[in-house]
Amino acid sequence: MTMRPETREALARYDEWLERTVKSRDGMTRRAKRLERGARTVGRRLRNMAFAVLAVLVAAFLYGNIVAPLGFLGVMMTFLAAICAMVIFANWPASPAPKLEKLPDAPLGTLPAQVEGWLEAQRPALPAPAAREIDLVMAQLDRLAPELKQLDPATPQAEDARKLLGDHLPRLVKSYAEVPATHRGTAEAQTHFREGLRVVGGEIDRLTQELAKERLKALETEGRFLESRYGVKKD
Repeated sequence: MTMRPETREALARYDEWLERTVKSRDGMTRRAKRLERGARTVGRRLRNMAFAVLAVLVAAFLYGNIVAPLGFLGVMMTFLAAICAMVIFANWPASPAPKLEKLPDAPLGTLPAQVEGWLEAQRPALPAPAAREIDLVMAQLDRLAPELKQLDPATPQAEDARKLLGDHLPRLVKSYAEVPATHRGTAEAQTHFREGLRVVGGEIDRLTQELAKERLKALETEGRFLESRYGVKKD
């Protein structure tokens, strides 16, 4: 039966809507993860600031009760020490981004997370129109990470993943960042960069699907073995 043009157009619009919805969900997931990571960092720093101030107060209390009364000068020094402690611990612990030169040598299982951290550090220098592609790449890295943790580092797929994530993707971002600022904002430069990100994203998807298919084949093989070993014969 031939599909009517109206039906074909409706299906095409639905496919476009579905693609936008999935991509927007990936972007929302990435933003949620960034907010969660930021909240954890702020929480750790607030906790450290509270402990530091508490340590200063306890030290001042012990000094004032064991050694000598603090007096006005001691109280002021305690106040200044508490402020200094808060300032110091407001930026500690620091969360340095992974070094670019260390990405190719990162353990395969942690490579996606390290690449994500590096991309997050580069985000301020990247064009706003590329934010969606960056979010999609990061969402794809999240899906690829569990597969890489189980992958034998000696396999060809592991080598492909290491080259793609540890070399090709960072090199694309670095090459864009090295474009002179006067030309970096041009439509041509941004188009090349976004197209490159899409190619990388497509390759990450291909690798993820390939690894998933291998898992399915292994499951099928195991199932056939169990069936041949313990299966009930049909009449």
